[in-house]
Amino acid sequence: MRVVALVMSLALSMLVIVQPVFAQEPVFPGGSGVGLVPPPGVVLSTNFSGFEDAAKGTSIVVTELPTDAYAALAAKFNPEGLRETGIEAGPAENWPVEGAVVSKLIRGSQVAAGIKYRKWVVLVGAKTTTAMVTVQIPDGVPGGLSDADVETALRTIAVRTPPSLDEQVAALPFKLSDTAGFRPVRVIAGATYLLTDGPNDIATNPSQPMIIIASNLNTAPEPSLRMDFAKQAFASLTGIKDVQSNNETSSQANGAEWVEIDGSGKDSASGEPLYVAQIARFETSRYVRAILIVKESEKDKYSERFRKLAKSMTIN
Repeated sequence: MRVVALVMSLALSMLVIVQPVFAQEPVFPGGSGVGLVPPPGVVLSTNFSGFEDAAKGTSIVVTELPTDAYAALAAKFNPEGLRETGIEAGPAENWPVEGAVVSKLIRGSQVAAGIKYRKWVVLVGAKTTTAMVTVQIPDGVPGGLSDADVETALRTIAVRTPPSLDEQVAALPFKLSDTAGFRPVRVIAGATYLLTDGPNDIATNPSQPMIIIASNLNTAPEPSLRMDFAKQAFASLTGIKDVQSNNETSSQANGAEWVEIDGSGKDSASGEPLYVAQIARFETSRYVRAILIVKESEKDKYSERFRKLAKSMTIN
């Protein structure tokens, strides 16, 4: 599950900007098949799949995955499994979700950048999707949501028939003007886009190329820090070991700074040699990056096509 693990690590790292929402019926973020009635003061994000009260640091992130991802996530959905991600949690309990086959809730806390957060995570298994709804609230913020406010909202989670892939792609916070012949596969969490070239939708080994475009619209690093930031992201790709950078360049074009890194690594599970490339587009306050993972022997077949695709990225 190399690609699923990598996508999860990218898809769960998003916090962004907002627009007002007032509703008593579930609100479904753009391109999402999972929604809820947001609690007071929490608004729908235009840049990721979920809701936020930016002033109080509160976020509700909706992350969707393939239906067959449920078993692997459920196996880690316990205090021991979540501790590996930095979350201290109590035991899971069954939780009502409209349209789900099975759903569970865990309450916990996490310390990040010196701030302690209250956290709730609902894992949803449905016939059409697997989803996680994650609520994060910093401690000590005046006027923040109460536990009761959060759990009232979480009781309104509902699953609907998923939008089409085209609809999900249209709702992404970035655009590709040229897919360079790669085939769209899936959108995850409203901000991560998977493409490939081959018959399989998800490559569990390096049998075919996988492109992951991840939009993390937290504040982009300052220009002087962008190369180091990109190098760190490149070196820490989940599911790939012995990562080495061979080329690192930075250039200005189309109103953005482009940081390009490519090199080699090995598949963590099989040890297969890999060619890995990353191209990041940095704007004043936002960024998006594209990643190519392919067998080392197929570097020449795919590297230029990938570069053509990545250089067509724009941020909405």
